[in-house]
Amino acid sequence: MRRWWRGLGADRRTARQEVDFWRLQALFNNFKRILSLNNAILEDMAKMERALGGEYIFDRAFLESSVSNIAHRVHHVVYSLNALTGNRHVGLYDRYQDIRTLLDDILADNIRTLADEAVLPLRAIGWEHESLVGMDLVCLAALPASSRIVPMDGLAVTAEGIRALELADAGGADSDQGPRLAEARSALREQLRRLATAQPGGPVAVVASRIDGDESPLQEMGAFLLGLDLDRREVSLVRQDGPADAVAERMVLADPGPDRTEEEDGEGECSAAELLLHGLERIAQLVGETPAPAGPHPAKSALFVHPQPPPMLTGTIRTRPLPGNPLAAEDGLMVEAAPFPEAPGDCFLLRRTHPFELLRSHIAARPAGHRFADNRPASAASAEQPHLRRGSALVEPGLLRDLAETAMLLERLFGAPLEIRWQLGSDGVCRLARLLPLACGLEPGPGQGAAESGEAVPVCQGGQTGQSGVGAGPVVHVDETTDPETFVAGAVAVARYASPDLTPILQRAAALVTEFGSAAGHLATVARELRLPSIFGLPDALDLLPPGTEVTVDGGETTIYGGIVEAMLRLDAMGMELTPQDREYRMLRRLLRFILPLHLLYPQLPDCTAENCRSFHDIIHFCHERAVEELAHFQERRPGLDTLRTRLLELDLPLDIRVLDVGGGIRPGSDLRLRPDRIESAPFAAFLEGLTDPRARNPEVPSLGLRDILAGVPRSMGLLAAPVDALGANLAIVGGEYLNLSLRLGYHFSVIDAYLGEDASRNHVYFRFVGGLADPERRGRRARFVAQVLAAMEFKTSVKGDLVVARLKLMEPDLLRAALLALGALTAFTRQQDINMRSEADSAQRFAAFAADFLLPFGARGLREAGDEVS
Repeated sequence: MRRWWRGLGADRRTARQEVDFWRLQALFNNFKRILSLNNAILEDMAKMERALGGEYIFDRAFLESSVSNIAHRVHHVVYSLNALTGNRHVGLYDRYQDIRTLLDDILADNIRTLADEAVLPLRAIGWEHESLVGMDLVCLAALPASSRIVPMDGLAVTAEGIRALELADAGGADSDQGPRLAEARSALREQLRRLATAQPGGPVAVVASRIDGDESPLQEMGAFLLGLDLDRREVSLVRQDGPADAVAERMVLADPGPDRTEEEDGEGECSAAELLLHGLERIAQLVGETPAPAGPHPAKSALFVHPQPPPMLTGTIRTRPLPGNPLAAEDGLMVEAAPFPEAPGDCFLLRRTHPFELLRSHIAARPAGHRFADNRPASAASAEQPHLRRGSALVEPGLLRDLAETAMLLERLFGAPLEIRWQLGSDGVCRLARLLPLACGLEPGPGQGAAESGEAVPVCQGGQTGQSGVGAGPVVHVDETTDPETFVAGAVAVARYASPDLTPILQRAAALVTEFGSAAGHLATVARELRLPSIFGLPDALDLLPPGTEVTVDGGETTIYGGIVEAMLRLDAMGMELTPQDREYRMLRRLLRFILPLHLLYPQLPDCTAENCRSFHDIIHFCHERAVEELAHFQERRPGLDTLRTRLLELDLPLDIRVLDVGGGIRPGSDLRLRPDRIESAPFAAFLEGLTDPRARNPEVPSLGLRDILAGVPRSMGLLAAPVDALGANLAIVGGEYLNLSLRLGYHFSVIDAYLGEDASRNHVYFRFVGGLADPERRGRRARFVAQVLAAMEFKTSVKGDLVVARLKLMEPDLLRAALLALGALTAFTRQQDINMRSEADSAQRFAAFAADFLLPFGARGLREAGDEVS
């Protein structure tokens, strides 16, 4: 009878083990499904991006099917993550639904759901607001911080805000939209109060634009100047545009009078804000009276409102010369400047590539008594010698170069040649007031076939296209520590890895080249957002492209030519359709604002939460990071896994590792006792190769002192007091391309979670190391040694005491295999070596020995950078 019950108990344990195993395999399949779906989603996103760049001819049906496919897969990613983590991230479903609703509204030409704000300060405008304020203000707001050239510090009245202004005198407050309109007017009043405070009593400029029209995505409708008389409580409106022979319209608008609320009444800036609001109401009426162009979709308008201090200089920049200009004998960038609009001014033609040198100039004669911005008088001369009155140019060379750099960045952001209006204030700051698309017909120049005829000499070729197009400039080597402010604007950035930390540099670069990285990664997405010609995964790029070398990068052909090939730059500009005028193009751009951008760059920061996901890319990136984290802590969160039906790995080492295969990790037909040659898991096989390498075995016997023994007593007592499950055997959960390994070697513990496949965008390694028996000083020394080795392999590492945490992502298969081999060797090499690391010299000696044997695949550059990163 006792035997029968024992048999029954054994059968139950076996059945439970089978159930646990299938649950484990189901969880792992969810992880693999996340990887597979993410890869398919990124491919769909890349296809939409290529369509935006003109590679595909597309219509609304393409947009609808693309959004439907991506949304379906994103939903399944969210489901798989919750299945993997026990529904710990159900909030992702809400974020998914919010974004899906926005995308559906865009496809239905309904932007009202985006129009929550009637007014936006310029600094708060992002790419997602393009359909509300216009592409010009989006580009101005995207300018990087600068001390010398800045956009006008103003505010945008969105299409919703104009609607509130138009209905102010039309009974809008009594309609169903009354509360919403009242809220919009309140927001307008508050922002105008802040604007009036910045320049008390000064004039305010207002530019009205029609955005999202069927014929043109941006069209100026009128420029106005509001003048305030606070004593008389009046506002005057002057229309500044129109035909040259037209009389400027001038109206005096009285203050609304006694109908203001007590909150709205007051002196100073509050009264100024109310006058400005009344002036904007009149401008909204004028804009509404302007005949709308014919088309199936109603055109929307927006206002840009900003203070207008008296300028010392006004001017324009044209990123392409207009036909007929006497200076435009060759292609270039035109800068014009005048002391005031009616005065004769100077004209400069600059090269469009770094260092933006001056090609030609025309300096106007100054009238008698003219003084420059620094109060210098122009040269006096007789009427018979007017050329002697020219004096100096209005714009000094440094400002010319800054204007050219900024103009080229804006052209790249806008995606088309531009006319840019600027003003130089008495404080020496140049402010940009307006962007307009520039219609210029580029004609083929001499030598247009330079690339084909052999005049352009290829330097190197290979890699993947991140963004097509041609960019040229001097080579600058960059990495994650490069200060964007020191990067030479208009240079070609060349990096070893496509790190997201390089994002700020891209706004100043003419092109981007990386040795490693994928065209499906985050940095490639940013490059496409900026339409920056880029090549990813070009072997030996740092060695082939020395710093300072002038090159021309053809992103579409993945080829780099020596020198600045002007013919290629001109042909590229002629062939690019950067601003398609069809509505589908603009719709695709808006859709991508909620699909492509990646805002949650750093998973370790507290703001990396489900609630902060603002795009589908955010959602799948969040799911990937949380899935990796779940598996990295898998064995900790599921004690008792070693009770499953595992197999003991036979090693020629005093180390027991049990192996649990969840699919494809072990050769079929293997016995319960495994030899390393039966392992088919790619990451585990690489790790074992390093672990068993004889060079990794340190023959030096640790020498324990009394201090080490006393330091280890608390750890020994803690281990003795721990549950038996916590002391369980070393366990490796393996699949064909996956490894989750938990090792407990004496007094130190390590965890490795890795995925190694042919797709570099999915490859990753997570590594955690902690513990030791020696005193805290020597344990910390070994931790720094481990971190130095990891840094040499380009791991992102952090060290806290004797705890080391490191991550490696987006690595090519061969290098990731070498990294896993080195991790195996490091595991054997550092066992109990905290005791022997008595000084920094000991640590340095051991690092040199280990690097000579196992870090050669990562090159001398990685070894040099490792010491800097850890220190």
